[in-house]
Parts: sequence; C-alpha cells; structure tokens
Amino acid sequence: MYSSLRELRADLLERVGHGQHLVLYGPRGSGKSTLVAQLHGRFLRANVPCAVAQSTSGLADITGALEAAFPEVNTQVVNRRNARYRLWSAADRRRCVLLLDHLSDVSTAMIGFLRRLRGGVAGVLFVVDVDVERERMRLRKRARSLALSVRMPLASTDLLRGLLHARCAEQGFSVQPEAEYQLLHTAQGRPGWIVLCTTLMAQSKYWHQGQPYPSLVCTDTEITLRQGELHLLAPDGWTPASGRAWASPLTDYDEEAFWKNTKPSAPRKPY
Repeated sequence: MYSSLRELRADLLERVGHGQHLVLYGPRGSGKSTLVAQLHGRFLRANVPCAVAQSTSGLADITGALEAAFPEVNTQVVNRRNARYRLWSAADRRRCVLLLDHLSDVSTAMIGFLRRLRGGVAGVLFVVDVDVERERMRLRKRARSLALSVRMPLASTDLLRGLLHARCAEQGFSVQPEAEYQLLHTAQGRPGWIVLCTTLMAQSKYWHQGQPYPSLVCTDTEITLRQGELHLLAPDGWTPASGRAWASPLTDYDEEAFWKNTKPSAPRKPY
C-alpha cells in the first residue's frame, strides 16, 4: 500500500524501468491514465524506449506498443509472428518499457508472448479499471499469470476540494457547501471524477437559479466515466419535475412484445 502518489510514481519508475512486470489497478477516475502519461514522459526524457497502449485487449495491442517503442524496426514486410520476433530481438538488445492502459482481456497468446518479455527484456505496466469487488476478484485470477498487483492510492478530501475549487474557478462558477459536500463524497478519492464532473457542470442543463443539481451531475458523471454512453445522460432542458423522461435501453422497450415472447417456465418436479 502506497501512502502517496509520489511514492507510487517513484517506485514504478524504478521497478518497471528495471524490467519488472506490474499490474496497477484502481477505480475509474482515480488518475491511473494521468500517471501513465507522467511515466511515459519521464522514461522518454531518460532516453528509454517507451510506448503506451491506450487500450489493451489482445496481442495486437502489445505488438503495436512495441512497434511504437522501436519505430526503426521494419515490421511492414513480414508477417505478424516474424514482426514480433524482430521486436523482441530489439528489446532484448535494448530494454524498453510498455505501459498497457485499460487492460480488458488476457488471452493465452498474450500470456505466452509476455513471458518472453520477462527477465529484463521489457518492463511492463498493466493498468486495469476495478470499480467493484467482483472486478477485483476477476483481477486476482488474471494477475496470477501476469505480475504483482499494486493499488492506485486515492486522493485525500483536501486535495479533491482544492481541485474542485480550481476547476470551478476556471469554468467561472462556484457551488454551495451542501452541493460541494455531495460532490466530494461521491468522488470517493478520484481526482479524474472531479475533472469530468466540473466539465459537465459547464452545461446549463445542470443548473437552476444559480445552483447545480448535484444528484443529476453526480449520476451523469458516473455514467460517462464508466460507460461513456452519452445517450443515457439527461437532455437539455431537464428539470427534477420531469423525471426520467428520455429514452434509455433500460426503459425504452415494447412491453407488450416482451410479455408475448416470454414463455412460462415448466412446472417443477416434486422431490
């Protein structure tokens, strides 16, 4: 457990820079992608071959990151298997760092190739979004075949409050203590949540008589952060009196057709 982001960043720079494989996990909006960008910049300034995969769901994403780390390696005239061998050979001669953000799947092919990158060939940082307990349990199963797991530390309430005030000042508005308390409580230590929340609050639909609708902006922030499905957000002109008055995959369906196509379950046999 790390007490601060600075401590975590220094440890990752040293361990991943020396070729270790680590899994960084934490909730969405906790600052993992920002940390990845900082690490990327530090490694490049140190003249270490380094590349970032913005999303990682297959072996092709890892290969693409290696190609970005070693642009001088010609991989265009050979098949993918030979391309990976050329990239592995380049990394074996000069250690690189791969920062694999938003890891969503781990295939057998990925595990096999990543094992070839061990032993100082390439330092690898896997970044995984973990919001609920079942995701953490899934991560534990996957991480056994990948690397040691470390948790992203959450930001303090004082740090979030300062970020909220700064973002509100940039946007040209302020919030009352009651709304501020609800925003900070819902953020749960995630600075990225505050950044996204204040970005949404720049829209007039989240305001009424000079004050925001805190519950609405909190809900829409979570939807955008976790799913990015903008059609689920409240439309312009929404008011609390209108309720849930826009289409949603959860509420916009043909109820008559649903029941018509539903077959009754077979009667249970007696014991």
